[in-house]
Amino acid sequence: MDYSYRINKINKIILVTVVGELNATNFEKLCLEIYKQALELKYKVIFDFIGTNITISVGEAYYWFTEHLDNIDIRYRKIPIAYIANDKNWSFLEFVETMWSNGGIVIKVFKNEAFAVKWLISIRYKQNET
Repeated sequence: MDYSYRINKINKIILVTVVGELNATNFEKLCLEIYKQALELKYKVIFDFIGTNITISVGEAYYWFTEHLDNIDIRYRKIPIAYIANDKNWSFLEFVETMWSNGGIVIKVFKNEAFAVKWLISIRYKQNET
């Protein structure tokens, strides 16, 4: 997996472009790096997975925050995130959206960046609520 990111200061969004195979180990490292920065800046996050093959299991995704992130900082749950999906990973990410939304995570899956940005701009960042 390779990734790059850029910061949109106007909209207060970190856009992360991920390419290659995304597994639980490398996604955990990526999340920790990006979410830490998002908290510090009070920014929202877009993960662009268009060029990504996701090999994370549904079970791993279901417990993602409790197993990988909550023990680091529970405030990661409050960072609004958007995922941009390709046709191959759309169903998986849509299922993740449903699971995580039911758990209080602010997340939505899109097919393109423009819609993701528009949605994130409309979301109030409730960082101080735990």
